[in-house]
Amino acid sequence: MVTESCRYGHNGGLVARRVASVGGMRMRAALAAVAVGGTCLLGSGCADAGAERPFTPAGDTTATDPAGTATTGPSVATTTGPGATPGSANAPGALSTPWVQTVELTPGMTVSIEWPAGLDAAQQAMVKAFTDGYVGSWKAVVTQGEDEAYLSGVEDQASRDAYTWVRGFVDRRESAGGTAKVYAIQVPSVSGRGAEVDACVDESGVRVTDADSARPIATQPAWTRQPASVYLQVAAVRKGDDGMWRVRTYMHASYPHQRAKECRR
Repeated sequence: MVTESCRYGHNGGLVARRVASVGGMRMRAALAAVAVGGTCLLGSGCADAGAERPFTPAGDTTATDPAGTATTGPSVATTTGPGATPGSANAPGALSTPWVQTVELTPGMTVSIEWPAGLDAAQQAMVKAFTDGYVGSWKAVVTQGEDEAYLSGVEDQASRDAYTWVRGFVDRRESAGGTAKVYAIQVPSVSGRGAEVDACVDESGVRVTDADSARPIATQPAWTRQPASVYLQVAAVRKGDDGMWRVRTYMHASYPHQRAKECRR
């Protein structure tokens, strides 16, 4: 929820508008303007945290792998299941180097998550709340709503939006196949028990399928094609009394917004 008590970043204001229907994993609030750093999406007591970092898609950065060889993009590629976390044995160095988590939802549908280096344990938990929600929502789609685990990681408006989004696929008897990609993950703002997580999303590799035949539908929606398929997703997350981080609000910036353009690789 965006409230009047939030303090806006000095690079620009944040304005949200409700829209009736948004394709892809984009939830229902659209960013009319996004501050590059210090944007506050949370309730009372919001404040900027840390220095601003330039926004650069993960695929455009240069990393060094454990052998000391300069590479472009993530230096560690790991295929894992939905329960794996960056701090596990599947993530060498516990985020000392970037790595790629590939989650297979069905034999025909995967989600690729590019974890950046430099996230501390607290930031990993914040990001995981967002990535678990993203993966879980697609899992709900491919199971036609039977898998409801995604609802445990969202609350307030995010819960209502996520449920409505999944329900749309179920009611149309549609599923999905292909690969969705999440990259350029950042935690630009933290304030007490609240934080903002930003990530680029590329759904150009996703195809909407018929839930009964598993074949791609004849007319694919516009959000599966560039430039609409690439966008910036923003999540306001909050740490509950149980110590778990959950998504409270989803927002996005779509093409031709500048932040969406910056996600193109």
